[in-house]
Amino acid sequence: MKNPAELFNAGLEQLFAAKLRQKQLTGWFEYQEIRMREREAMRAAGRDPDEARHAGELLCRCVERMPLSIPAGSVFAGTQDDAFSPSYALINPSFQVESFAGYCDPVAIYADIEPSEAIPAERIEAVRNYYRETPYVKRLTAIYEKTAALTDEVTFFMEPVTGHMIPDMRPILAQGLEAFVAAAPADTPFVAVMREAARAAAILAGRYAELAETLAEERAAMPGEAERLKLIAANCRQVPVRKARNLHEAMQSYLLLWQLMCLEQAPNPYAFSAGNLDRVFEPYLAGTGFESAVALTRHLLAFYMVGARGWAISQNLLLGGRDLAGNDLGCGMTDVILEAFFRSNQPQPALSVKIHRNSPERLFRNMGRFYFTPGHSTPSLFNDDMMFRVLKSKGIADADIPDWAVAGCQEPLIMGKENGNTTNSWLNLAKVLELVLNDGCSLLTGRRIGLSAAELGYDSPEAAYRDLETAFFRQLDHVLPFMEAAANRCTRAIGGWATPFGSLLFGGLESGRDMRDPERPGTRYCGSGCLIHGLGVVADSLVAVKHFLAEQPGGADSLRAALRNNFADAPALRARLLAYPKYGSVLPEPDETAARIASVVSDKVYALRNPAGRPFMPDFSTPSTHLLYGYWVGATPDGRPARAMLGYGVDPRPEVTNSELTDQLLSERGLPFGKMVGGYASHIGLAPAAFADRAELEEKGVAMRDRVIRPLFAAGAEGEAPYYVYFNIDSAKHLRKILTDPARYVPSGIYIMRIHGTFVNFLDLAPAIQEDIIKRLERSECA
Repeated sequence: MKNPAELFNAGLEQLFAAKLRQKQLTGWFEYQEIRMREREAMRAAGRDPDEARHAGELLCRCVERMPLSIPAGSVFAGTQDDAFSPSYALINPSFQVESFAGYCDPVAIYADIEPSEAIPAERIEAVRNYYRETPYVKRLTAIYEKTAALTDEVTFFMEPVTGHMIPDMRPILAQGLEAFVAAAPADTPFVAVMREAARAAAILAGRYAELAETLAEERAAMPGEAERLKLIAANCRQVPVRKARNLHEAMQSYLLLWQLMCLEQAPNPYAFSAGNLDRVFEPYLAGTGFESAVALTRHLLAFYMVGARGWAISQNLLLGGRDLAGNDLGCGMTDVILEAFFRSNQPQPALSVKIHRNSPERLFRNMGRFYFTPGHSTPSLFNDDMMFRVLKSKGIADADIPDWAVAGCQEPLIMGKENGNTTNSWLNLAKVLELVLNDGCSLLTGRRIGLSAAELGYDSPEAAYRDLETAFFRQLDHVLPFMEAAANRCTRAIGGWATPFGSLLFGGLESGRDMRDPERPGTRYCGSGCLIHGLGVVADSLVAVKHFLAEQPGGADSLRAALRNNFADAPALRARLLAYPKYGSVLPEPDETAARIASVVSDKVYALRNPAGRPFMPDFSTPSTHLLYGYWVGATPDGRPARAMLGYGVDPRPEVTNSELTDQLLSERGLPFGKMVGGYASHIGLAPAAFADRAELEEKGVAMRDRVIRPLFAAGAEGEAPYYVYFNIDSAKHLRKILTDPARYVPSGIYIMRIHGTFVNFLDLAPAIQEDIIKRLERSECA
């Protein structure tokens, strides 16, 4: 065999080219069609495919019959492409704020298939109509119909999700799936179902091995192809059924397990993330040279690219971190994975890095290449020291805390031990405030959605204005039980869809239960998530109304009229409202108001309970949904016009303050980060010129550590500190120049920016999202 690194690298160009040729994905549809047929075959044999005890058999039957392929250049078998439809990617070129309506219709994905001679419209409709009549889809349809009054204008929203989760495949890599299942400590009926589901891995690996052997003969004339295919065949004969003995086998085992985990929950499984990937593969690195390891890792990263755009968003992997004693857990695979990411620079998967007080300088030097190479992927950062504190307060056992990782964009969960149900509910604080300001009615449609001032306990709407913060919390107390009930109905609905294979990767053999059993999840830890929008808008609005009424005690009616008319006849009043103190400017009143609102809202959300009796986790993150939810909010007293975006995560709206970045950071340091146990979002835009005094990229990385990262993550007097941030380092002028002629300025067609927990190709985004990135990069763009 030729040099392994050369052999692996030689196939990369072919593999990336094959990925970029995937203009229309149909594998997910074909898999659902097979699943439909196998469901009916089981039903004809007297076995109800919707019963949990038959879920393992159904998976095996589908895997036996699904079409398989191995693109030229591959060094791994496996794909997740058959699990996703294009509409899964919210951040895509066709995205329109005005038309996005959430994921209310479980069979809407069939509109993603463009009818063709191979897949005619009648075939698509047959599959769509079949699933429309399944118990799961019927339950979800009824749930959304029941809550339409509050969800149509996004007072809140809910999703039927397992949630972003992080499997722990280390025991299977080390033991092999056969030995792992045989040693199951629990003995319940569902363990038998999981054992049956585990057979799917042997079936899939065996089929891939046979395919690779056949293709090795067919592609014998292609340089290096037969050698790569023979390696695939040999590896698939070994793993995942038996233990991995080297890095190549470990990665192959990992990807086949991942493929099955996604297929079981297809279509559009809910953003599984890879976790602490350097620690997963470090035990297998010995014996593999650095260049070979980097090449293998680049092939693994290519697995996460789905379609020409590589759009399987929110699949995050983490590097670095600390142990309980504060020792750094970076390792050889940390450097390997960083190098692979730097060389590949594709939109997916997403990369995050854990930072702590003992992180080595070489890590920051390494990351300098990412941050200061224009158009390159930039890792988001997590303050590991603060995360240990947050997770301990959440009830995570000390021994499990070092294993926390990022699920989806930034939700902190324990690998293989937690079902966080993280995107189960979405709360729009600005809409709740709007209902108070307009006597329980929408400013956009006039529909009565919430409680009137009288129902909130006030003599008049004007009295509610005078006591606005209390009125806001009363309206919120009215809304939250509806959100809790709707989210829990979604949790129960999806809990009826058993996932025995996935449960193998989340402690199912230990508990003997399904990982998404609603009342008794099979994971060690569980909860439900609540993504909270509009903090800055609410804080600034409360301050503005207070100041306005102090200056004009009888002005509530005029303010309400201006809001109803979107300030069309009141430009002077709007200018007055905009001039009042704003959050993010290091001013005590708005900053303290924001901190108080965040604290009380966090407590109220955390007091909600899911079907298992566990809390809803407050998560102040808005993965571009600050645009969507803002679109359904009328004008607000901070001077924001109707349908304008809300603030991103915990950040102030860039339109309302011209303060410097340091002011924003100082204002945000007063927030109760320790209560945000579900996570939060915060963005920092930096100009490359700020680091012009350092010539080398590695030195710029050290300067980033000293000037930005350490001051940001430094603990306050009570030990509280921010624990998450992502950066875009560019200039608005440069981005606007790129958009004038992308082919000229970015001939590769890929210019990576970051949106919350995911990388995106800036050139590939809808104009509304491109503009949002630019505005949050430089405050002057909002003038």
